[in-house]
Amino acid sequence: MKKLVGALGALFVALALLVGPAGAADVPSASSRVSVSGTPAIGSAVTVVPGTWASTPDTRAYEWLRDGEGDVLSRDMTYTPSDADAGHTLVVVERVWFGSRQDETSSAPVATLGTPVAAPPVAAPPVAAPPATVAPDAGPPTVNTRKPTVKGAAKVGKTLKVRSKGTWTPKPSAYTYQWLRNGKAIKKATSSSYKLTTKDRKKKITLRVTAQRPGSADVAATSSKTKTVR
Repeated sequence: MKKLVGALGALFVALALLVGPAGAADVPSASSRVSVSGTPAIGSAVTVVPGTWASTPDTRAYEWLRDGEGDVLSRDMTYTPSDADAGHTLVVVERVWFGSRQDETSSAPVATLGTPVAAPPVAAPPVAAPPATVAPDAGPPTVNTRKPTVKGAAKVGKTLKVRSKGTWTPKPSAYTYQWLRNGKAIKKATSSSYKLTTKDRKKKITLRVTAQRPGSADVAATSSKTKTVR
């Protein structure tokens, strides 16, 4: 009897090695990730461009996110930025299913521009005078591709510091900081470090970094939340 049990055990091990773990079938890979069509501006809709997969997914679903995190703004194929999106980036996530198997891709962050405002008519200057209203060409908007991070213990009396300002393209010329308590700006907390106080106890802290670049609108990105301050 012991010999029979041992033989059956060896057989099951051999089959497991040949078949592999249950449900480990490969998910078809994406040859191009989801992207966004159109230039995000307040009141101007942008559209999902689905990713391309090695085989056609059975189901697709989409989620629009502000700065790549937080609540889902929309699950439709199109999204119209609102005033709340100004100065932030938009990311769309595509989730796909192949039977019970799931995978996803996300788009590169795209900066949201403000609503264009028509300039008032300007009287033509005299022929001999040089134009007085010529402005330098605006550069491309700065885009955050990796959000900022912070370091330090989430404990009253300890100091949080900027670990990374994030990754931006094109590279900004300057940065400003604002520390947030449960998403609300902390008064006078605008340096690269912040010492936790008793007001922070049982709260979560984040850091908003705003990138500045001549000829381009300021763009902000926010770090992940710290642990609850104790």
